[in-house]
This record gives sequence, structure tokens and C-alpha cells, in this order.
Amino acid sequence: MKKVVLSMVAVFALTGGIKAGGDIAPVLPAPMDSWSGFYVGIQSGGIWGDADVDYKTLKHNFGFNTTKGLDLNGFIGGIYGGYNWLLENDWLVGIEGEWNYVSADDTGPITNTPGWATKLEQNWDASLRLRAGKVMGDSLLYVTGGVAWGSFDLDAYDSANPADGFHGNYTLTGWTLGAGLEYKLTENIHARIQYRYTDYGDDTKRIASNPPNFIDAKLDYDAHMVTVGISYRF
Repeated sequence: MKKVVLSMVAVFALTGGIKAGGDIAPVLPAPMDSWSGFYVGIQSGGIWGDADVDYKTLKHNFGFNTTKGLDLNGFIGGIYGGYNWLLENDWLVGIEGEWNYVSADDTGPITNTPGWATKLEQNWDASLRLRAGKVMGDSLLYVTGGVAWGSFDLDAYDSANPADGFHGNYTLTGWTLGAGLEYKLTENIHARIQYRYTDYGDDTKRIASNPPNFIDAKLDYDAHMVTVGISYRF
């Protein structure tokens, strides 16, 4: 009989608890942590880039020199996702990846080569980053940084005859740093605004390889991005 009574007390304690007077007091569930775990989202915004193109003509038939100060600007939009861990004292760390379609381009003259121009287009941007920040009520203020990639199309052409030109495709790898503010709309829906500076580094490719015309082009590019996004947390 003693074992039965002890078992009943244990059941009440686990499923609801007992308070004075014999009434059963329900145990309230722990507050839901809407910051930890997986999330995915969509975003859009603007991008402002700066590029320098150095042409190195091994056979000096064209005498290409440089194109400096190309100012790309346009639209950026894509997806992002990651995982967060909420630590003691409301500090948060996480890892995030994103991929963005980019529509941005600019055209400028090739110095010392009358009539010839350079057009540069950015096609996409991607990054894999760490995040760290402080949760303050329904808001998260964070910094982020990691590795970044970008895809670009480079064209050098005669302005009088655009079909007469050279083309190169570049995939650059660099680094990115930024900061953002995220706000909890509901337990599962969060919105944010984020700024990132990205230095994509540089690369040199041969854009003309028809003897005797061998032309190498070095692309150096960096950009600023501002995006707003909304995410769902699982």
C-alpha cells in the first residue's frame, strides 16, 4: 500500500504538482526559445560595387592599359539560412549561408585605347559566415563575417563595333564583414536589416588567346550591400 501511495504522489508531481488544500496546480511550460535552432529566409536590397580592371597585353597589338573606377550598382535578392545557439546572458552565436542573384553593371573606357571600352556585370553573390550578437527583448543586434564568392562577366569591345571584342568570366573568392538588426515578429517569424562589406579579392584571366593576340585582364572588386529579409524558424 505504501508503494502505491508513493507512486501516486510521483505521478501528480510529474504531471501537475500539488498545492496546499489538495488542489492540483498545473506546472507551466518553460518559455519558448525562438532564437535557437534552424531558420531559412528570403531577402532583397541594393548593391554598390567598385572595380578596377588591368589589362596586360603580352603582344602589344592593341595597347590595352587599364579601366579604373567602374561603379556597379543595382539589385540584389536571394535566400539565406543557418543555425543559432542562444547562450547564457542572452548572447547568441550562429552560422549562416546565403546566395543572392545580382543585377549590377557599369561601363568605362580603356585608357590609352581610343574607342575601346570595358563592361563589367556581377551575376551572383554567396557567403558562409559566423554570427554573434546580443538578444535584447525581441531584438538581436549582431555582427557577422566570413568567406564570400562572386561571379562576374567582363567584356572588352570596340565601341564602334561591339561584336569585335573579348570576353571573360570570373569567380572571385574573398572575405566579408557586416552587422545587422533582427526583430522577432512572432515566435517563428523574424525580420531583419543587414549591411555587408565584401572584398572579393582579385583574379587574372586570359580573355584573348588567338595568336598573336594574347590579352590578360586582372579584375579587382569590392562592394557594399544592404538587404532586408524575413525568415521562418523551425
